Amino acid sequence: MVFCILKQKISEKCNTLQKMPPSTWTNITPNRWGFPFKLSRFNRPFFLCVIFCLFPAPILAGQVAHILVVTDMYEEPYNETIHGFKEQISKRINVKFTELTMAKAKFPADKKIAQIKPDVIFAVGSQALKWASSQLPNTPTIATLVFNDSVIMQSDNVTGVRMYYSLETQFRWLNKLFPKQKKIAVLFNPKENSVVVEKARKVSLQYGFKLVAIPVETPKELPYALAQLVKNNKVDLQLAIPDATVMSTTAAKEVLLSSFRNKLPLIGLNDNWVRTGALYALSWDFADLGRQSALIAKKILHGLPVDTVLPEYPRKVAYTINAKTAGHMNFEIPNDLLNHAKMVFK
Repeated sequence: MVFCILKQKISEKCNTLQKMPPSTWTNITPNRWGFPFKLSRFNRPFFLCVIFCLFPAPILAGQVAHILVVTDMYEEPYNETIHGFKEQISKRINVKFTELTMAKAKFPADKKIAQIKPDVIFAVGSQALKWASSQLPNTPTIATLVFNDSVIMQSDNVTGVRMYYSLETQFRWLNKLFPKQKKIAVLFNPKENSVVVEKARKVSLQYGFKLVAIPVETPKELPYALAQLVKNNKVDLQLAIPDATVMSTTAAKEVLLSSFRNKLPLIGLNDNWVRTGALYALSWDFADLGRQSALIAKKILHGLPVDTVLPEYPRKVAYTINAKTAGHMNFEIPNDLLNHAKMVFK
């Protein structure tokens, strides 16, 4: 019991330090052991015993790490992500892989599943993460291709690579593609996204943009909100954000059609949005998502507790452009940006 309590306290201390603003770090004076709390000559041996005995043992040279790869399906981009993960994790670490698709995982009678005791789990997709969290809840899990961010952010035993870029990254790239368009509209449900929109408003100012936020509390309010976008040339661009009310499957069609009819460039959520008419969207290098996930997995295999390894934004930025939409809106995109795009729809 004492060991469990001490382990919990240590984890809480690590989490507290990670959540503190960087500006306050200089106020912490670590002792000669590097810990921002006192270790006396009496409790030091006991503390070190706890560290080595209770926290995950690192994978040492010559040992084999067992990694369970669980994926929603064997299709692109899942295959690219898994390939990048395997390629990166296999460098300097001996690895044994067990792979499982959700189609196979649905049969609990499979004895092989019951016998799996991996060091870490790599969950690729929302269903894969849900399965891993329920079937092997005590095994450290690295996840990606999960679009519900809260699932990763709220679990102490899950970390990984998020499927969203930071607001700073989003507005930095908007400034590259739209240096002259400075008024950006965003439709949102205040009950779901008021905090996100307020933060976006502050970040947008740093890049010279003015964010025009239009609340939409129900789907019935969407037509009126879309009409406000083009009234008196109020805005230059429209930015889509994940929102169950405004960007549902049904609402998305209405938003895309309004954008095309009124020649108001829409920044979409992903490649599919660009394919169906949005002018531009940030995308992902799926192989690199796998490689980035592997680097996180290595930290855990080397002994870091999973609850001290924060989820990361994608490190490599990719983007897609719809050249047909750009032509329809008389919007000229520099050749340099077209040449470096992940995909250009024509």
